[in-house]
Amino acid sequence: MAPDGSYLIFASNRPRLPNGRPVDGAMGGKLQPGEGSNLWRVERADGGWGEPVRLPDAVNASGSTYSPSIAGDGTLFFMRPNATTHRFQLFEARRDAGGGYEAPTPLPFSDGTETDVDPAVARDQSFIVFGSGRHAGKDIDLFIAFKTKQGWASPVYLGDGINTSSSDAEPRLSPDNDTLYFSSDRLVPAPHPIPAGHAERILNDMNAWNNGLYNIWTVDLRTTIEQLRNSQPVIR
Repeated sequence: MAPDGSYLIFASNRPRLPNGRPVDGAMGGKLQPGEGSNLWRVERADGGWGEPVRLPDAVNASGSTYSPSIAGDGTLFFMRPNATTHRFQLFEARRDAGGGYEAPTPLPFSDGTETDVDPAVARDQSFIVFGSGRHAGKDIDLFIAFKTKQGWASPVYLGDGINTSSSDAEPRLSPDNDTLYFSSDRLVPAPHPIPAGHAERILNDMNAWNNGLYNIWTVDLRTTIEQLRNSQPVIR
C-alpha cells in the first residue's frame, strides 16, 4: 500500500495479456510453470479500486518479482533473483518525471551473493528492514539498514531478541514505522515442569498455533532502533 493510501502494488501470477497463461517463475534456478509473479498496480478512487495495471518490463524483468514496498516519494522496493546466482536480491526503482519508473538498481549491500528477501522501507527511507540468509548456518533472519548522507549503510542484525534459530522473515511496518510485524516459525517453550492446571491450555496452544508453522509476531521497532543507534554510532 502506498503510504498515502492512494494505490496498491501487489504480486500476482496473472497473465501479462488477456487470455494468456499465468506467469512462469523460477526458484533457485528451477523453472516453476505458472507459479511466478509480476508486480501490478491498482488505483484507489471514490472509495473503490480500479483495474490492475502491470508495471513495466524494467521492473518485471523476471517472472519471479515479489514483495513490493513503497516509500513516501513513490520509490518502489522489491526482490527478484540474481541472474547468475539465482539468489534473491533487493532492488529499488525511483519514479520518473512521467509518473513511471526509472530502471531499477540493486541496493548496494544486496549483490546476489547472499539471499535477501522481503524489503520493508520506512516512509522517509531512513531505514529498511528485510530478511536475509547472510548468517552462516542459520535460516532467514531480520536485518535493518540505515540511510546516511553517503547512502545505504551496511545491514545490521536485528538481534537475538527478535530473531531466533528458526526462520524469521516477511517484515512489514506500521504506518508510523514504529511497529514491526513479521512471520516466524519459532516455538514458545512449554514450562517444565508444567504447572498444575496448565496442561490443557498448553496442548490447546500447540494445536492452535504453537506448532512450528509460521505465525505473525510484533515488536516495538522504535525501541530496537534506538538501542542499535546507541550501540553502533556508525549508523547515525
